Amino acid sequence: MNKNYIHIAVLGALFLTGQAQAIEFDGFLTAGMAVHNQSTKDGAGNKADINYLDGVTQNLSFDNDSKFGLQVTAEVADNMQAVAQILARGSQDNYAMSVAWAYLDYRVASNLNLRGGKVKEPVFLISDYFEVGYAYPWIRPPQEVYRNNPINTINGLQLLYTANLGGVNFLLQPYLGTNTDKVPGTANQADFLAEKFYGAAMQLSNPSFTFQVSALKTDVATTGYLPASFTVNPATGITTIGFVNLTSEGTAQLTSAGLSWDMANFVGYTEFVTRNIEGSGVSGTTSAETLFPDQDAYYVTLGYRFGKWLPHLTFAHSESKPLLFDAANPATYSNALANTVAVDQDSITLGLRYELNDSAALKIEYENIALDKAKMPVSTAAGSAYSPLPPTYPA
Repeated sequence: MNKNYIHIAVLGALFLTGQAQAIEFDGFLTAGMAVHNQSTKDGAGNKADINYLDGVTQNLSFDNDSKFGLQVTAEVADNMQAVAQILARGSQDNYAMSVAWAYLDYRVASNLNLRGGKVKEPVFLISDYFEVGYAYPWIRPPQEVYRNNPINTINGLQLLYTANLGGVNFLLQPYLGTNTDKVPGTANQADFLAEKFYGAAMQLSNPSFTFQVSALKTDVATTGYLPASFTVNPATGITTIGFVNLTSEGTAQLTSAGLSWDMANFVGYTEFVTRNIEGSGVSGTTSAETLFPDQDAYYVTLGYRFGKWLPHLTFAHSESKPLLFDAANPATYSNALANTVAVDQDSITLGLRYELNDSAALKIEYENIALDKAKMPVSTAAGSAYSPLPPTYPA
């Protein structure tokens, strides 16, 4: 196994709240820095730098975890709200701004709401507040699980039904819609379109625990470019990438279950997700499962609160079923796909959270990642959330 180390620190979540007439403003801010110490070699044996999570490199960066969000809630009528969240993420181009979600919320009855627009997709335990780093113990949620679903919003409809079951809150959220997004690990050069997207989540909770199960299904079509071969010039250090054109169609199903608890100073989270891909295949290959491979993943987080301090430990595992990398033919189409979106790794993360006050926290983490060497090609750290640092891509 090839071990990699990541050192990360972040100052998380400052909430700002104000109100003017029927409009309410809520904000959050995360300032973070990150670095890793992993490199690899290309087919010629030259050193090649790599990305982690499409942004963390061997140079200290303040971009990957820094973000600012502003949520605006307006009372349209006694039984209707308009809700929008504007999110600015740190990037190499300073900050990239987008509308994270925007929808109308219509209260049909006291325990039934209908939302329409760009709505959150309730796949995981913290999907509703994924961007608000203050709301959970980690700097970022365990990526072995959370990278299994590249999108967290849909353009469509969502129903929220609530009930009280003897002191336990019950929530049911069915939804349907469409969306487009980038394929992870392709440096924004490949896109996918999700249509006929539908799913549901069921949650039971009280002040001490939250239990959730969810399932979704969608048709997926993918286009763009994928890197097929990587060569580093030893004199200049410039990486040259060979590309293949990408076209695929398929159907994706994802099922997840999660449990969190906070009792007597003991804090815990655990989630499991399984993803299954079926379809017509990728042009030039025999299996649609190569692009978004079948994948299983889970994590367990345990922590204990000492006053303002919360040390925690996370064990995570991810296993996929892509075509295995063929070292004898490193530039084949199937290998190019295996190099990008499969995540086969185990990780142990030691973290520490300190409550600065009621609305801000300081976090630091150290993560040790063990890659599945049998699925890791010579030219990249595939089989993980690592990818080559990209040069200029074709227009």
